[in-house]
Amino acid sequence: MIPTGMETLAPNAPVFVRLVGGHGSRGARGSENAEHDDPTGYPEYTARIADFDVDEIVIRAPAGGSAALLASGAREVDLAWLSRRGRYEQRCIIVEHSAPGVLGVTGVMGAGQRQGTVGKLWRLRPVRRPVLIQRRRHIRVAAKLPVRVVIGSEATSGVTVDISEGGFRVRLPRQELPELAHAIVHATVGSVRVAVPGYVLRATDAPPHHTDAVIGFDAAATDAEAIRRLVLNATLRRKGVRTATARAPRPR
Repeated sequence: MIPTGMETLAPNAPVFVRLVGGHGSRGARGSENAEHDDPTGYPEYTARIADFDVDEIVIRAPAGGSAALLASGAREVDLAWLSRRGRYEQRCIIVEHSAPGVLGVTGVMGAGQRQGTVGKLWRLRPVRRPVLIQRRRHIRVAAKLPVRVVIGSEATSGVTVDISEGGFRVRLPRQELPELAHAIVHATVGSVRVAVPGYVLRATDAPPHHTDAVIGFDAAATDAEAIRRLVLNATLRRKGVRTATARAPRPR
């Protein structure tokens, strides 16, 4: 029986990997492929599922992760992924970290890919059940920002409902959006145009004829700094409005 949370995993789905234990990896801090830094000194890398079962999870080696693994001496990782309920984390032992992968044998071929090697794979053995992390990793701020969302070959114009460093909630014309569909959000932040890749975490109908889609950004997104400034400015504007409203004289 598949443990709760693992039913959301699928070949080629994005996951996040953070080393655990070892003798530290301060040298890995600041890697271009790492999105979040943990208090232990280990960065968090993005990877993809190649294959999985209850007793074994195979991921494609994250860029920069193998070097950090060898330098740290770590033999455990925290594997994390996003679902409709939130972020799941699972502790795993690294069984093998240099296994060559073959598309169609160990993993699953994606669109436009041919039979052949896909680089190194990490074989992981879960030692705990997945844990649902309830806390928010990013502050979410209400904001209306014109965006263009590309999912597959379809581009749709919409507007954000709220924003955070980890993703946007966007309002689009009514449509069916598959879970974990790859998406690219195009927006203009100040004078900077950004195109942030991510995945549809969930989609719900919104009146009168719209769909609200929560798009979580890929951990390897290169426009993180621009998004961070956007969220900060939206937060400051919101606080300014609240302050002005509180100071306004009340009608007698």
